[in-house]
Amino acid sequence: MSKKSAWAGAIVAAVGLTVGGIAVATAAEGHDSAPNAAFAERHPGGPGKPGRPDKAKLKDSTLVVGRVKSVETGKLTITKDDGSDVSLTTDGSTKLRGGDLAGLKADQRVTVRVKDGKALNVALAKANERGTIKDVNGNNATLVQVDGLQTPLDLSAVSEKPKNGDLVTVTGTVSDGKTIKVEQLRQLPK
Repeated sequence: MSKKSAWAGAIVAAVGLTVGGIAVATAAEGHDSAPNAAFAERHPGGPGKPGRPDKAKLKDSTLVVGRVKSVETGKLTITKDDGSDVSLTTDGSTKLRGGDLAGLKADQRVTVRVKDGKALNVALAKANERGTIKDVNGNNATLVQVDGLQTPLDLSAVSEKPKNGDLVTVTGTVSDGKTIKVEQLRQLPK
């Protein structure tokens, strides 16, 4: 018997055992119960997504992207990218990923999950860019992106500053509409 034939036989046997085991397990659950009920109890978000929010809560919700215009108790106003303003209600169940709604500041770029005029989830939009560093001056530098766009960088949160000519990937938040406050900087090979 050749090695190829032996491997093919082993694979066929393994597949047969797996399929047979699934059939036996499904039959053991009976016709009355849902075959995935036990799994659904342990993993409410579905396969591979334990703890994810219930999709029913997010059904018919929309995403608003823009800049914070104002934050007040019970109200969040966003200036969308098209220039229009939208006022959203907030309450104790409105979540800001990684912080408290009271910590939001005017002009921060955010994405907001909205349903029936209520902000469900708010997240600070992260900027992820790649390019070459130029004009390093203390905590300031310029990133020349692959497409030629030049973006100012605030490097005050970065311990090891890049040098002119370094190829990098940066992640951070856009604070004033153009400058990326770099939270993470990774050097790339040239």
